[in-house]
Amino acid sequence: MIVQEFAHKTKRGQVLHLRNLLARFRPQAVERVLFLAHWDTRPHADQSVDTGQRRLPVPGANDGASGVAVLLGVADALKAKPPPPAVGVDLLFVDGEDYGDFADTSDVLIGSRWFAAHQPVGYPPLYAVLFDMVGDKDLTIYYESNSQAFAPEVVDRVWRTAADLGYGRVFLQGVKHSLIDDHVALQKAGIHAIDVVDFDYGPNNAYWHTTHDTIDKVSAASLKIVGDVAVALVRNN
Repeated sequence: MIVQEFAHKTKRGQVLHLRNLLARFRPQAVERVLFLAHWDTRPHADQSVDTGQRRLPVPGANDGASGVAVLLGVADALKAKPPPPAVGVDLLFVDGEDYGDFADTSDVLIGSRWFAAHQPVGYPPLYAVLFDMVGDKDLTIYYESNSQAFAPEVVDRVWRTAADLGYGRVFLQGVKHSLIDDHVALQKAGIHAIDVVDFDYGPNNAYWHTTHDTIDKVSAASLKIVGDVAVALVRNN
């Protein structure tokens, strides 16, 4: 485990002390696959309908914790059965993804932008997959627009793997959302990264960035589906 500690000064002058966590399997392997998720949660529930709740933190059961859960499951699977000798796997937990205003990206995607500027020796990886908001009980994952535009071959690899596992009802064809997420920070550094994300969280996305992003909204079955796909990507690389 590598801990990447760094400081970020916000537009308001506040200094945030942040940490990325990087776990590496077969670190000596030249060819590598990167999986990532953000482990922070949003400090203010700015999308809450109840204005009195907007100063409260977002619990982050889906937006944050679900991606982390998938990566921890992948870690358990790789510990039990290591990846093929020729392939190394990096699991990156980034900090500061959800801190600021996505209309002005200076105080969001902080950890992934820092990682992109301080890539490990031997990078870039073959490809990278971001897992974000993947625990919804009603899980439907479409292509994300920036992913399809920058790394269509990675999108195809992930969706074919899901179909081969019988998860075509969850990993659906076609672009539905265009998102600024951690994968965009990696793309700007030349990494072929995509976003696996279900950005339809509750009726009209009503749970996103609210105090309703709680554990009763997520499903172990959904996490298993996404985790199965992630492990199969490594096994069949």
